[in-house]
Amino acid sequence: MQTLPTPLVAFDTESATSSGAPHLIELGAVRFGAGDSEEHFQALVRPEVEVDEHALAVHGISDADLVDAEPAPDVLERFFEFAADATLIAHNARADANTLGFACARADLAPPPLRILDSLALARAAFPDAPDHRLDTLVEFLGLEIDGLHRALPDAVACWQLVEACLEELGHGEPWSESRLFAAAAIPFPLTGALPPRPNRRPAQVRVLEAARREELPVTLCYGGSSSPPARITVTPRLLYRGRDHCYIEAECHASGLLKTYRLDRVQRVEASSPR
Repeated sequence: MQTLPTPLVAFDTESATSSGAPHLIELGAVRFGAGDSEEHFQALVRPEVEVDEHALAVHGISDADLVDAEPAPDVLERFFEFAADATLIAHNARADANTLGFACARADLAPPPLRILDSLALARAAFPDAPDHRLDTLVEFLGLEIDGLHRALPDAVACWQLVEACLEELGHGEPWSESRLFAAAAIPFPLTGALPPRPNRRPAQVRVLEAARREELPVTLCYGGSSSPPARITVTPRLLYRGRDHCYIEAECHASGLLKTYRLDRVQRVEASSPR
């Protein structure tokens, strides 16, 4: 086992959704390095949306499993305490950081200034002859004995053991400095940079929706495309963000009681609405 100059926290997330914005439902982590004994973290998270069938097929976490799960703010605060003074690392780290970023934004929680490394970069450098560099492929390629892949804690354990194997392969008997580790695992990026970006269109409309979100006030959206009359939908805004192709608002729909996502370019007008 290589001696690391800084503690690392290998982590993994699972989402209720397989497309669109992620919704955190499980967080698992292993803290190791810098002479520390390994510590584990695992928690289920109660989402505001149902688990979709494609996500369920991957991780097997159902809506019934999440009935008594903790709310995201409580889990995030415990995780950040667990990861204090460490550097985070995940496999294909941008995806897991994105899930944490959305969870923090929905909870109005400012993430701490933690840095994140990517074990995918380490694996590509250490094991170029692997069939591919997916986590489950590397577990099999290296003969790691890990049960329950595609759940957060087993995947975090796999990431930890993969990192150990990579450092052993790349170390050549020399000690690892922090700068050497960071260079090998790609340039670290801050968790604060994983927060969903703000919308960049129709500033006046965005300001009205942001004010309603902060005050938890309902508004009525005149919503629709150009080919049909707009529908009037009363919602309470929860989150506004910019996606790859469009800007969106997540909001509780008063008619259904469900959290839904609406495209901002289809919001023709925003009107004040009476509180429920």
